[in-house]
Amino acid sequence: MIGQSAARPEDARLLRGEGRYSADRLPAGTLHAAFVRSPHAHAAIRGIDAAAALALPGVTAIIDGRELAAAGVEPLPWATRAKRRDGSEVSPAPRRALALDAARFAGEAVALVIADTPQRARDAADAVEADWDPLPACVDLARALEAGQDCAFARLGDAAAVEAAFAKAAHRVSLELVNNRLVPSPLEPRAALGVPDAGGVIVHAPTQNAVLMRAQLAQTLKLDAAKVRVLVEDIGGGFGARFFLYPEYVAVAFAALRLGRPVKWAGDRSESFLSETHGRDHRTRAELALDADGRFTALRVRQIANVGAYLSFLGSVIPTSVGVRCSPGVYTIPAVDVEVDAVYTHTAPVEAYRGAGRPEAAYLLERLVDLAARRLGVDAAELRRRNLVPAHAMPWKSALGEIYDSGNFPRMLERALEAADWAGFPARRARSRAGGRLRGHGLACFIESTGAANPGETVVLAADGAGKVTLVSGTQDMGQGIRTGYAQIVAQALELPMERIGVVQGDTALVASGGGSGGSRSMFIGGSAALDGAQRFLELARGRAAQTLEAAPADLEYARGSFRIAGTDRAVTLAQLAARELGGKLELTSRYRVAAMSWPNGCHACEVEVDPETGALRIERFVAVDDVGVVVNPMLVHGQMHGGIAQGIGQALFEEARYDAENGQLLTGSFMDYALPRADDLPFLEVHTDESSPCRTNALGAKGAGEGGAIGAPPAVINAVLDALAAAGVERLDMPATPHAIWRALRRAKGEAP
Repeated sequence: MIGQSAARPEDARLLRGEGRYSADRLPAGTLHAAFVRSPHAHAAIRGIDAAAALALPGVTAIIDGRELAAAGVEPLPWATRAKRRDGSEVSPAPRRALALDAARFAGEAVALVIADTPQRARDAADAVEADWDPLPACVDLARALEAGQDCAFARLGDAAAVEAAFAKAAHRVSLELVNNRLVPSPLEPRAALGVPDAGGVIVHAPTQNAVLMRAQLAQTLKLDAAKVRVLVEDIGGGFGARFFLYPEYVAVAFAALRLGRPVKWAGDRSESFLSETHGRDHRTRAELALDADGRFTALRVRQIANVGAYLSFLGSVIPTSVGVRCSPGVYTIPAVDVEVDAVYTHTAPVEAYRGAGRPEAAYLLERLVDLAARRLGVDAAELRRRNLVPAHAMPWKSALGEIYDSGNFPRMLERALEAADWAGFPARRARSRAGGRLRGHGLACFIESTGAANPGETVVLAADGAGKVTLVSGTQDMGQGIRTGYAQIVAQALELPMERIGVVQGDTALVASGGGSGGSRSMFIGGSAALDGAQRFLELARGRAAQTLEAAPADLEYARGSFRIAGTDRAVTLAQLAARELGGKLELTSRYRVAAMSWPNGCHACEVEVDPETGALRIERFVAVDDVGVVVNPMLVHGQMHGGIAQGIGQALFEEARYDAENGQLLTGSFMDYALPRADDLPFLEVHTDESSPCRTNALGAKGAGEGGAIGAPPAVINAVLDALAAAGVERLDMPATPHAIWRALRRAKGEAP
């Protein structure tokens, strides 16, 4: 089973339109909710007048921040591993389900309107009058840092060693770059349904971590966790933005408890743009030192990261911890010095988004490497080849103390170069030049870490009298097909058909614990837990079979769901063993913990052609070679690679969330202003996996496959664009490299400032 492209059982149902999403549920007696949101990026709330709205037909209640505070509803929880630059503890402004004293970004919820229909709720929300006292807003990172709006700081590495290396360096290159702010944009907008239940509440919402959300809801609402049930069915994408608790979910749950009726909110796309967490948004200065032979000797990074108006759950952790550990990349850089300042601005909170810090680290390093290659007059592939950590050096300890357990980085590079026909590029460039086009190619070698935050997972396996085996897991399928992968693992371990394996996730009434799905942990940790659990379950069943057959466990042979005494016809099946158990189930709870994080890595190559007259760009070729360890289901992995690459290309060429600098208004508040890549913007994506270096830190040997595309694609694409524009004298270009941005860069290089 493992290694086969088994089809996802849910696909037929989804293609028939039979998916079951949070917004699809409508219990009898459901009331509908709409939020009143701040039109200001920063304003004190002097009062909220709901009289006119309450007088409208069908309006049941209007709840504001004062009511939530009076009821004892707590601010949303957050996590941190950092302190401020001066050493003081991080003490963020409390983020409440409904703003209490002030709104700190445009779109922040300040009141909740409940009515008998969605339209009446929206109409009443428009009728609520808030007394605003506008205050100055700041959305610029440098200004925020100067104004003392820093909220977290991290410094890693050896500053003295780096300074010494730069003093001796034969070559030094530096650049300033922007990692543009992104809107995650899952296909399914957020929604929530709160249903009162025996003194508690059931909440339906699209979350990547039902167990965490239950705990956070219970903490915020001051309820016993047993009184909160989170139920997740189908999810239309997550990308990290759906990993934690949102203010709207707290408000809807509170309203359901207060009114004693189901309350439903179905957000629209505009609300997603305004109030869903965003990703990236860094400003960076990076420097690389090299010796006379072109070998890297030191890396220095100074970075400012935007966390938005509030610290979201992992708002400070992503820039100060998760991403920076990957700063040395796949190279033998002896000395590294990284500083990160995380700052508040009057913008939507910034959180985890596909790759969560690792794309930012890979982007700055790979941009530096390409710049160094141009300055030294060395082929970009050759410069990387000189500096990659060799396979024989594994396990490798980086300059930041991280242990790469396995990997063959030179092999990834060579496979990508061969697949992309790197050697044949000059002929293709000449043909493009003859046609009046500029052609360029680019590389990106990268590494990422997975599984650091929560290295363990508990699973339950149970066989019933009908011959079915069910795996209960605290990870979450959100469209990536992880259920299918788990079924393959268990089916192989138990020698059963996949059709007899069921997987339960996303219901805290059944799933007691779990770390959810995020940071590419599902297969690396959850899959390993499924394998280990299945093996332990088989040993439990062997003991039960020995008792039933009155034989020694060592005398039993197991095959295809049945134990048999060797050399006889006396046998008992798993179904028969389950039927003999109290409750008709043979069940095992198993906890598995990986030994350390995993380090997926790869090399991506991109080739582009640019029209110098218009700046229009076309990606002619994109090749990805990824080491994700053992591949359980190639089809699922390739799907993840395709999706991640599309999102990475989106960041490189199309996507950017922008705020008005003076008033803090979101200027890209819909898909009319915020461009996502379409199918005809992308070439055929040639993706390959390499299983020659399985992970050594888990039972399965997997490394995680969900984020590599979003990490490798942005630098590969931008390096290709800059390679195409280099002949025209263009050295600087930030993401997104839109046709207008390319056209302006070409004009500036000619001295024709547009």
